[in-house]
Amino acid sequence: MKILFVVSELTPIIKVGGLADVAGALPIALRALGHDVRVLLPKYGTIDYSQFPSKRRWSRLTVTRPAGQATINIDEGRIPNSDVPLYYLDWPEMFGLLPNQSWAGVYYEQSGSAGYRKEMERFVSFSWAVPQLLEQIDWQPEVVHCQDWHTAAVPVFLQLRGYRSATVLTIHNLGNQGRWRADEVFSWLGLRGTELPVLSSRDRHGDLNLLQLGIHATDVVNTVSPTYAKEILTTKYGEGLERDLTGRVLAVAGILNGLDTIRFNPATDSSLSPTYNQKTAILGKRKNKEHLQRVLRLPVDPTRPLCISIGRLSSQKGLELVARAGPWLNSQRLQLVVLGTGLPEVEAQLSGFAHRYCAWARLQLGFDAVLAQLLYAAGDFFLMPSRFEPCGLTQMIAMRYGCLPIARATGGLVDTVIDVADNPKRGTGFLFGPFTTAAMISAIARARRVYDQPRVLAPLIARAMRYDFSWDKSAHAYLDLYAQAINHATTI
Repeated sequence: MKILFVVSELTPIIKVGGLADVAGALPIALRALGHDVRVLLPKYGTIDYSQFPSKRRWSRLTVTRPAGQATINIDEGRIPNSDVPLYYLDWPEMFGLLPNQSWAGVYYEQSGSAGYRKEMERFVSFSWAVPQLLEQIDWQPEVVHCQDWHTAAVPVFLQLRGYRSATVLTIHNLGNQGRWRADEVFSWLGLRGTELPVLSSRDRHGDLNLLQLGIHATDVVNTVSPTYAKEILTTKYGEGLERDLTGRVLAVAGILNGLDTIRFNPATDSSLSPTYNQKTAILGKRKNKEHLQRVLRLPVDPTRPLCISIGRLSSQKGLELVARAGPWLNSQRLQLVVLGTGLPEVEAQLSGFAHRYCAWARLQLGFDAVLAQLLYAAGDFFLMPSRFEPCGLTQMIAMRYGCLPIARATGGLVDTVIDVADNPKRGTGFLFGPFTTAAMISAIARARRVYDQPRVLAPLIARAMRYDFSWDKSAHAYLDLYAQAINHATTI
């Protein structure tokens, strides 16, 4: 099968979130199953091309717009550690670092409407270019796989050009949709808005919504966990698009994201001191914990469980519950380390928390990949009290390192963490239901009691480390999804 991924980011070349991890891993898994998979990524000005080299594959391709004909080149490299072709769309006007620009990363800072307008224009233009470029190159996909709002309009523009590859749209986070005034978007492309019925769609804000367009135009929609696929059909989690999703002929599929088990492996991770496996996890984690405690100037005390949290500091992640639980946590003789960056108001709240409880709490603002790996290895419990969680990757990494999740029962967390109380023989962590401080405290208390029982804790850690999060199972599920998309495309 010939499959083209159209993506806005890709690990390890340029990453903002979990979308990049999927784009960097799933094509490799599909290639290993014998399929011709290729990836199209904008050639951002901030990519280190000395580390990720490429050569010119197609020159002087053209894309027509009202502003004039754009001349675009496509360079070819490889996804690192694979033979999967990676095509860089070389369009300096949209993605390069020009003399009058100070920034050319993946996304613009959304501090004002002008930044968001430019972000919309660049990804609308990227999507607009895809079918025109496919008409000019000597390789044609059977399936075009789009990711989130940034490329959700590709199925629409393929239809406008009469190009009938099957299409798949994966929703990584329904909260990010890509909205702007319809008349302005159409002016960028020279459209009237009447060329296809789907172009008349407007969201609850009265805007043209790229994700909404993609939901209606693509052959198949999926999201990144089975539970989230069900949740987004409800008004609680549907973000105003629940009717669009429930109205589809083919139901929204849920395919759990996988984990790069080569990269995330405590037996070979050079960030650790020492490395360890399932048999040596107790001693290995204890030594890494001692090392981390010294680095962060926390009391070196093995009787205190170490709770960690790694990720974006946003309202989605629910860390305000942790801040509210300060007095109770203070009474529990534990330690807490939070690593991440995000919204200023969340950073400020957690900074105040860490200052107040400086005897046992630390906040590390920013992202440090080496420290993150050490935290997974040193941590006893991983806090993830998310409001919603499409899939989540950090809880999978934590389990791989024997750090047991304490998580809210939502989205992909339900699909990856088995509560010890519900299934003592298969349990891998601790879940709580209501989004309340009391519910989280109850789950932490259960984990705290297990920590004080080494004969219960040791097999639980080994069980979590054995959990199979590899991409193989998910890759087969995507192949089934592609077959559905091809069948749908040929019958309409």
